[in-house]
Amino acid sequence: MMERPPQNIPRSPVQFTPIQFHELPQKGALVAIDAEFVTLNQEEAEVKTDGTQSTIKPSRLSVARISCVRGWGNLEGTPFIDDYIRTQEQVVDYLTRYSGIKPGDLDASVSSKHLTTLKSSYLKLLYLLQQGVVFVGHGLKKDFRVINLKVKDDQILDTVELFRLPDQRYVSLKFLSWFILKERIQDGCHDSIVDARTALRLYKRYMELKTSGKLKETLLQLYETGRELQWHVPAN
Repeated sequence: MMERPPQNIPRSPVQFTPIQFHELPQKGALVAIDAEFVTLNQEEAEVKTDGTQSTIKPSRLSVARISCVRGWGNLEGTPFIDDYIRTQEQVVDYLTRYSGIKPGDLDASVSSKHLTTLKSSYLKLLYLLQQGVVFVGHGLKKDFRVINLKVKDDQILDTVELFRLPDQRYVSLKFLSWFILKERIQDGCHDSIVDARTALRLYKRYMELKTSGKLKETLLQLYETGRELQWHVPAN
């Protein structure tokens, strides 16, 4: 899991603890993961003769940050990957409110982040996948689709599915953290390490509720509270 920094990218403060040989994850080890995205390329559209607009070339999402947190061992909860993905393409929207990515974060000439290539990050995830780890996160199907990584269902534990009543709406990570863990997150902007760590803690809590027989009762209370608050976390 060690890597050589790409050429022409300045060294930056390390915000994670890389995996050491003695703690390589085994099959079934939990890896909490979260990814953030930016929008690339300006959407191109044309106006038809009837006045309607048709999209010729849509804008597209591109992965900008991938964070992985240990769900095993003595360093459980400690991040071991926090990659910012450099891009040569035009970023038209950093989606900062939702991604936490700011202008300059992906620019090798000014960024203080741990910048690397998409290929490098992809190979790390592929290694974890082939080791048989189980990824824990919130809304992982979308993340893996944009990253273009095919992960089998039995290697995914998605809190968006675990904390959901049948045929009911999905609940945001922010609301789940507030209701289930009694912790507020994403009050400023998103941080993928915080989100990954929160998903891991939610899964642990899910297992506790399931074992104690309190899961259904908790889900009913979750949805009742959510409807009352219109799914908004109340202000302090």
